[in-house]
Amino acid sequence: MIAPFTPLSSIVLAVYALCGGLLICCLETQLKFVRVLIAVNFGFLFNSVWRFLFYMILGSVAYTFGGLWGIIMACVMVGTAFFNTYILCRYPAYRKVREQIAEEEDKRIEDRIAKEVRTQALKQATPKNAMSAMKMFGKK
Repeated sequence: MIAPFTPLSSIVLAVYALCGGLLICCLETQLKFVRVLIAVNFGFLFNSVWRFLFYMILGSVAYTFGGLWGIIMACVMVGTAFFNTYILCRYPAYRKVREQIAEEEDKRIEDRIAKEVRTQALKQATPKNAMSAMKMFGKK
Protein backbone atom coordinates (compact mmCIF):
# COMPACT_ATOMS: atom_id res chain seq x y z
CA MET A 1 0.00 0.00 0.00
CA ILE A 2 1.27 3.46 -0.86
CA ALA A 3 1.52 5.71 2.16
CA PRO A 4 -0.53 8.89 1.84
CA PHE A 5 2.32 10.90 3.33
CA THR A 6 5.97 10.38 2.43
CA PRO A 7 8.29 11.43 5.27
CA LEU A 8 10.62 14.31 4.51
CA SER A 9 13.63 12.13 5.35
CA SER A 10 12.70 9.70 2.56
CA ILE A 11 12.42 12.55 0.08
CA VAL A 12 15.82 13.92 1.09
CA LEU A 13 17.42 10.48 0.81
CA ALA A 14 15.79 9.93 -2.59
CA VAL A 15 17.16 13.25 -3.86
CA TYR A 16 20.59 12.39 -2.45
CA ALA A 17 20.54 8.96 -4.13
CA LEU A 18 19.42 10.50 -7.43
CA CYS A 19 22.13 13.17 -7.35
CA GLY A 20 24.78 10.61 -6.37
CA GLY A 21 23.73 8.31 -9.19
CA LEU A 22 23.77 11.15 -11.71
CA LEU A 23 27.21 12.19 -10.47
CA ILE A 24 28.56 8.68 -11.02
CA CYS A 25 26.98 8.50 -14.49
CA CYS A 26 28.49 11.86 -15.44
CA LEU A 27 31.89 10.76 -14.11
CA GLU A 28 31.82 7.58 -16.17
CA THR A 29 30.94 9.36 -19.44
CA GLN A 30 34.49 10.73 -19.55
CA LEU A 31 33.47 13.82 -21.52
CA LYS A 32 35.99 16.61 -21.09
CA PHE A 33 33.67 19.41 -19.98
CA VAL A 34 31.89 17.12 -17.51
CA ARG A 35 35.14 15.60 -16.26
CA VAL A 36 36.57 19.06 -15.55
CA LEU A 37 33.48 20.14 -13.60
CA ILE A 38 33.55 16.95 -11.55
CA ALA A 39 37.29 17.25 -10.90
CA VAL A 40 36.89 20.82 -9.66
CA ASN A 41 33.80 20.25 -7.52
CA PHE A 42 33.99 16.55 -6.62
CA GLY A 43 37.70 15.80 -6.68
CA PHE A 44 37.32 13.07 -4.06
CA LEU A 45 35.92 10.80 -6.81
CA PHE A 46 39.39 10.66 -8.38
CA ASN A 47 40.86 9.02 -5.26
CA SER A 48 40.10 5.29 -4.96
CA VAL A 49 39.57 5.36 -1.17
CA TRP A 50 37.18 8.32 -1.23
CA ARG A 51 35.35 6.89 -4.24
CA PHE A 52 34.96 3.62 -2.32
CA LEU A 53 33.47 5.50 0.62
CA PHE A 54 31.12 7.41 -1.68
CA TYR A 55 29.84 4.17 -3.23
CA MET A 56 29.37 2.72 0.26
CA ILE A 57 27.37 5.78 1.33
CA LEU A 58 25.17 5.44 -1.76
CA GLY A 59 24.73 1.76 -0.91
CA SER A 60 23.66 2.59 2.63
CA VAL A 61 21.21 5.18 1.30
CA ALA A 62 19.73 2.52 -1.00
CA TYR A 63 19.50 0.11 1.93
CA THR A 64 17.50 2.62 4.01
CA PHE A 65 14.71 2.52 1.43
CA GLY A 66 14.03 -1.05 2.57
CA GLY A 67 12.17 -3.59 0.56
CA LEU A 68 13.61 -6.01 -1.95
CA TRP A 69 14.79 -3.37 -4.46
CA GLY A 70 16.52 -1.33 -1.76
CA ILE A 71 18.46 -4.36 -0.57
CA ILE A 72 19.33 -5.42 -4.12
CA MET A 73 20.57 -1.95 -5.03
CA ALA A 74 22.55 -1.72 -1.79
CA CYS A 75 24.28 -5.01 -2.64
CA VAL A 76 24.97 -3.78 -6.18
CA MET A 77 26.51 -0.55 -4.87
CA VAL A 78 28.67 -2.39 -2.32
CA GLY A 79 29.80 -4.84 -5.01
CA THR A 80 30.57 -1.93 -7.34
CA ALA A 81 32.54 -0.19 -4.59
CA PHE A 82 34.75 -3.22 -4.01
CA PHE A 83 35.20 -4.02 -7.71
CA ASN A 84 35.97 -0.41 -8.65
CA THR A 85 38.50 -0.06 -5.84
CA TYR A 86 40.12 -3.37 -6.73
CA ILE A 87 40.55 -2.36 -10.38
CA LEU A 88 41.89 1.11 -9.55
CA CYS A 89 44.38 -0.21 -6.96
CA ARG A 90 45.42 -3.40 -8.77
CA TYR A 91 45.86 -1.81 -12.20
CA PRO A 92 47.07 1.79 -11.79
CA ALA A 93 47.85 2.03 -15.52
CA TYR A 94 44.13 1.51 -16.22
CA ARG A 95 43.38 5.07 -15.17
CA LYS A 96 46.02 6.47 -17.54
CA VAL A 97 44.73 4.43 -20.48
CA ARG A 98 41.17 5.46 -19.66
CA GLU A 99 42.15 9.14 -19.59
CA GLN A 100 43.97 8.76 -22.91
CA ILE A 101 40.89 7.17 -24.49
CA ALA A 102 38.74 9.99 -23.07
CA GLU A 103 41.05 12.63 -24.57
CA GLU A 104 40.90 10.92 -27.97
CA GLU A 105 37.11 10.83 -27.78
CA ASP A 106 37.04 14.53 -26.83
CA LYS A 107 39.18 15.29 -29.89
CA ARG A 108 36.82 13.34 -32.16
CA ILE A 109 33.80 15.15 -30.72
CA GLU A 110 35.44 18.56 -31.13
CA ASP A 111 36.40 17.75 -34.72
CA ARG A 112 32.88 16.62 -35.51
CA ILE A 113 31.40 19.78 -33.98
CA ALA A 114 33.84 21.95 -35.95
CA LYS A 115 32.90 20.13 -39.16
CA GLU A 116 29.19 20.63 -38.48
CA VAL A 117 29.74 24.33 -37.74
CA ARG A 118 31.61 24.74 -41.04
CA THR A 119 28.83 22.93 -42.91
CA GLN A 120 26.13 25.11 -41.36
CA ALA A 121 28.15 28.27 -42.01
CA LEU A 122 28.55 27.35 -45.68
CA LYS A 123 24.83 26.64 -45.98
CA GLN A 124 24.02 30.03 -44.48
CA ALA A 125 26.49 31.80 -46.76
CA THR A 126 24.97 30.56 -50.02
CA PRO A 127 23.18 33.18 -52.18
CA LYS A 128 19.87 31.30 -52.01
CA ASN A 129 19.80 31.52 -48.20
CA ALA A 130 20.97 35.13 -48.28
CA MET A 131 18.12 36.09 -50.63
CA SER A 132 15.51 34.30 -48.54
CA ALA A 133 16.84 35.99 -45.41
CA MET A 134 16.64 39.39 -47.10
CA LYS A 135 13.04 38.71 -48.14
CA MET A 136 12.20 37.63 -44.61
CA PHE A 137 13.43 40.92 -43.21
CA GLY A 138 11.87 43.01 -45.99
CA LYS A 139 15.12 44.05 -47.69
CA LYS A 140 15.61 43.89 -51.46
